[in-house]
Amino acid sequence: MSEIKQDAILSQRLLDAQVGVLGSMLIDPDTVPEVLSRVRDADFAEEKYRLVFQAIQARFRAGQAIDPILVRETLGGGVDSPWTSILQGLMDVTTTAAHVDDYVDALRASVTLSNLRTLGTQLAEADRLEDAQTLLDQMRAQQVSRPNVQAMDMAEGLERFFDRHNGEEKPQYLSWGVPVLDERIFAEPGDMVVLGGYPSDGKTALALQFAFGIGRNHRVGFFSYESTRDKLFDRTVSRAAMLSYTKIKGNQLTEADYRDLLELRPQLTAPQLTLIDAAGMTVLDIQAYSQAHRYDVVFVDYLQKIAAPRGTRQSDFERVSAISSSLQQFGRITGTTVVALSQLSRPDRDAKTKKIRPPVLSDLRSSGQIEQDADVVLFLHREDYDDKQSNRILKIAKNKEGEAMDYVRFRFDGDLQTFSRIAPETPEPPAEKPKREKQPPRQVSFWADWGQLPGHPWGKPVEDRRHPDHQT
Repeated sequence: MSEIKQDAILSQRLLDAQVGVLGSMLIDPDTVPEVLSRVRDADFAEEKYRLVFQAIQARFRAGQAIDPILVRETLGGGVDSPWTSILQGLMDVTTTAAHVDDYVDALRASVTLSNLRTLGTQLAEADRLEDAQTLLDQMRAQQVSRPNVQAMDMAEGLERFFDRHNGEEKPQYLSWGVPVLDERIFAEPGDMVVLGGYPSDGKTALALQFAFGIGRNHRVGFFSYESTRDKLFDRTVSRAAMLSYTKIKGNQLTEADYRDLLELRPQLTAPQLTLIDAAGMTVLDIQAYSQAHRYDVVFVDYLQKIAAPRGTRQSDFERVSAISSSLQQFGRITGTTVVALSQLSRPDRDAKTKKIRPPVLSDLRSSGQIEQDADVVLFLHREDYDDKQSNRILKIAKNKEGEAMDYVRFRFDGDLQTFSRIAPETPEPPAEKPKREKQPPRQVSFWADWGQLPGHPWGKPVEDRRHPDHQT
């Protein structure tokens, strides 16, 4: 099809959609509020139609009645003015307002396609890389359409409440693989969860463990700004197959190791988890890629590394604040759960004890906006900051929909990239009054919380295949 013919078809579609939307508003004023919530005056390419839309919009905002004669008066025309035939023509062609939603959808689609074609032409003519990147960002923004306004009154809210809480279906929240977390964190589509920690505390390893488990039931995208996808996969294999990460990196796997990996192939490939090299990607890039691949959950490692929009100059505080807000809005608009890792500002040592205190919300690096945007904030830190082999503490510092919790203790095996929960002998301490454990803890398998896999080494005694330097 020739370019001229394509332009003609697109122009006709856009024209038909504009006529349908305006005709519906003139025929049935009850459609005006819904249309105004979804359509802007800039969507009307024809000036005469844009002016009609603006006249209807002005009357609605002023609380004035809307009909063809009053709209014509607002446009400044009398009986004999051209506006009479224009308005009459809109209603004659439309005939009914019953299909106004379809007209609005067609208008939005035609406008988006028209804008993309215009930007594509400009992109083809760009002679500087920076200009081309700016145009690409504008094209991605076009693909993220403005959502419909979602609202309900109290009567509808009560009906929806009864439907949602009828006792027939159990609510589905993300499972973190740790019962004590699942009982407290009710993460839903569109929520933002922040996992913060000091460097080398194991944030990425824990996030990969979460992502692998969540991937059993959801599409998950793991965007890494620190590691390549191959390195992330090596760490995943180490943990899932209980193989020494040192041996993997040294290319020292034995025949027995390979046999176990072949047996575990179905379990290793079952999760719907994609590992993505994200260096240089902006939030808009993450959103466009996630929507294209229909991810339910997105992990970002880590938030402070996300690139600022191209062509902008901001302070570090402004950049991180904008990135946090953009991630939160991305999740809310698309219904994607966002799990963002965050570095923490390292506090000074206590003058008396010389110890580093556990992290608090104000330690989230570069911006307090992160705390504001997050629905849940988790902190991972070492029991003894100066001992890298120390047990890890996971704390729920903020939880909009559930209880905060002072700590869950884990043993972190760096050579197997595995977190194993240390179960206390006494009941889990409440958030308000945490109790100290009186007896030595016993170690339980973190993965047992997800159930044991048939034929997997976790379910039977196996030889210790860790590197000799890491065996105890």
